[in-house]
Amino acid sequence: MVVAVPAQAQEPGIRDVTASDRSVIPLNTRLRYTTMIVLPDGEEILDVICGDRDFWVISAVQNVAHVKPAKASAETNLNLVTARGTIYSFLLSEKSGAPAAQAAPDLKVYVTADPGMPAGRQKYFSAAEVDRLQAELTEAREATTQAEVRARELIAAAKQEVPTLMQFPYAPVKYERPFLVRAMWHDGQFTYLQTDARELPALYEEKDGKPSLVNFQVQRGTYVVPKVLERGYLALGNAKLTFDLRER
Repeated sequence: MVVAVPAQAQEPGIRDVTASDRSVIPLNTRLRYTTMIVLPDGEEILDVICGDRDFWVISAVQNVAHVKPAKASAETNLNLVTARGTIYSFLLSEKSGAPAAQAAPDLKVYVTADPGMPAGRQKYFSAAEVDRLQAELTEAREATTQAEVRARELIAAAKQEVPTLMQFPYAPVKYERPFLVRAMWHDGQFTYLQTDARELPALYEEKDGKPSLVNFQVQRGTYVVPKVLERGYLALGNAKLTFDLRER
């Protein structure tokens, strides 16, 4: 069941919806627009499950997720799994080619729990399931913490060093709109790309001449990718900025 707040209480592009265990919330998205999903206070998104990661850029922090399509007329489903064990389900549709009346994108969607459901309901698991879930949760949190710590440390070190002493293995890129890339580097495990761009571009990795969409986290204007990228490009509308790891 999905319940929308009356139209007079809404700004264009902003919706309030109510989700239940059996509801699937439709979201209208659009190229070059980002849809923000705000889950109820107290929720923490632990897992993002998307049916088609090739044409959708999705990131999540705490109770907020950002969704951006990378292909016209793309459709898929999205499940957000929280620390409470709640699963919020969405049906994503890119509407840039739809009639004007149907093409308006959802910019902010505020999700509330079904008032008919008891808050903080107890769920029961076997001892083996509890141990397994706790181990997976600890591993996921440690990986996220490690990436955040690395990003903060490297950014702090980069700000203190003289720019000419910085040794980055990627071919230099121009600081030009719309990407405004300041620097790009890796530490052998993660790739970092620092940018001043206001709009979130899509990030692609190229292997054997074929591009594939890369998911990432953003820490204060720095992309954090959990692997070393050798070559690829940023894309925003018709604009494209390539990068390449120089041979040593």
